[in-house]
Amino acid sequence: MDKEIVKQLAGITTSKHDAYIDVAIPLFLEFIQEHCNNDFTNDLGVVTVKGGIKIAIAKMIEFNMNKVGQKTRTFGDVAYSFDTDFPPSIMRLLQPYNRIRV
Repeated sequence: MDKEIVKQLAGITTSKHDAYIDVAIPLFLEFIQEHCNNDFTNDLGVVTVKGGIKIAIAKMIEFNMNKVGQKTRTFGDVAYSFDTDFPPSIMRLLQPYNRIRV
């Protein structure tokens, strides 16, 4: 998957985050492959990334580039809690690609 496609889908216009995007694409693709129990290889053994997966990867990168949702915050004794799970709207994009695990 190409970095430029991710940048266009996520609406990123600068090259400020290119290094992060280059690292994140294969990591999120691996996450999706494990989550869906689907390696997305065709008959020739080449990984083919469908449109829904490209959108999901772009949205995951966009989500991680924003400030992650802070659930709780305390100043006395400094306790912070963050919600780092992907939103259900992103995870729903992966449903058509799920394979049943046996």
